[in-house]
Amino acid sequence: MADPADATSNGTSFPAQGQEGSATSGDSKADPLREHFQFLLPLLQQEWPQITREHLEGTRGSMEELVQLIASQTSHTRVVIRAQLLELADHVVRVRQGTNPWDQMVQPLEEQLGSLIEELRQDLQPRLQQAVRQRPLLSLSAAVLAGFLAGLLLAGSRRSQ
Repeated sequence: MADPADATSNGTSFPAQGQEGSATSGDSKADPLREHFQFLLPLLQQEWPQITREHLEGTRGSMEELVQLIASQTSHTRVVIRAQLLELADHVVRVRQGTNPWDQMVQPLEEQLGSLIEELRQDLQPRLQQAVRQRPLLSLSAAVLAGFLAGLLLAGSRRSQ
């Protein structure tokens, strides 16, 4: 369960308790709930299993209605519930946008690997061409032997199926 002090320290902001009832349905904080409500439903059910899906769906993603419903069914304060809802909505938005920390880490590695492969190809291609031109019979024999071995390995795996 999120602590209100933790919610303010991690950058999540929410209206003061005196302003709870004054939030409108056009509130910018309610937009992620309404926009991603169908994706939030399983998370809401997991977080508050005592509330039925029908009751959750009845709120139509309204922040105030959800806060009121959850507060009436649990012992949590409205401020804590609002912070949890905003955290869940933020999580869903990040997941749906595909911003994954692994993607951010892998992309530079893929670019580096691509440049290394290109560098290796440019370095090895002239060497291999020169070796093939100097000893064409040996190169042809090696290619035939490699093809024969690959055929044996593939044929052996097909027989076992």
